[in-house]
Amino acid sequence: GGSGSHNTYALKAACFEIYNEQVIDLLNPEAGPLQIRESRSQGFFIENLLVVDCQEVPDLMEVFKEGMRNRKVGAHALNRDSSRSHSALVMYVDRTTLDPETGDEIKQYGKITFVDLAGSERLKFSGSSGEMLKETGSINRSLFTLGKVISTLDKGEAFVPYRDSKLTKLLMDSLGGSSSCIMVACCSPSAKYSEDTLN
Repeated sequence: GGSGSHNTYALKAACFEIYNEQVIDLLNPEAGPLQIRESRSQGFFIENLLVVDCQEVPDLMEVFKEGMRNRKVGAHALNRDSSRSHSALVMYVDRTTLDPETGDEIKQYGKITFVDLAGSERLKFSGSSGEMLKETGSINRSLFTLGKVISTLDKGEAFVPYRDSKLTKLLMDSLGGSSSCIMVACCSPSAKYSEDTLN
């Protein structure tokens, strides 16, 4: 934690992946698939996800490195180290402010989520088969749902289909409300994949 004149900060972090529509704790993968729960105060959250206290930036980087070591990757015709899951590094930033007038503590809670989405794939190009074929189906379905959610938000529609996938459930507080969301897309410069890029 750090402090300003009347502020104290605490930083915690967690890392997880969504693999074949199962949520896996990347800091404790032996725990097996975890459940997504919903509460009025927290919204959607991952039950029993390991959250680590981080005193300094190197602590946070260790959480990230450990998570990436445990992430599912595989090789196919397009990519030797293809991500087979969506992964996320979540930073929880808590601020405690001391009111100089009353001496009361005011607590504020923030969350920053860095998400690495597995790319959509066309089977005729990737040549995926067996277990990788199942992974491709899960990846493409969740990306389709994410696109549908973003499109619905952009149109200002009343009903947003967050519940249609685990990815969109867990990104609900990052996509809607007063949150800010930035997306960086990695696109192939090849004209062969222009249709995928435009999609």
